Amino acid sequence: MARGLYSIVDETSEDRFDETDSLDEALRIARDLVNEALAGGAISIEHDGKVIRQFVRNGRGEVEEEPTS
Repeated sequence: MARGLYSIVDETSEDRFDETDSLDEALRIARDLVNEALAGGAISIEHDGKVIRQFVRNGRGEVEEEPTS
């Protein structure tokens, strides 16, 4: 992973889907992926090795942002 890029990661399988230099693009990709995930599946955005945003699909099929530490 190159420094400065935003990586989109499936937290369940640890698959890396994409990297982009734009946070807006990373958010779009992550939301699209979590919409396709099963309920409870988490998609994270990592930047410089740290999770900065995480999204899950709840049991009602809605996308929610989870707090990151």
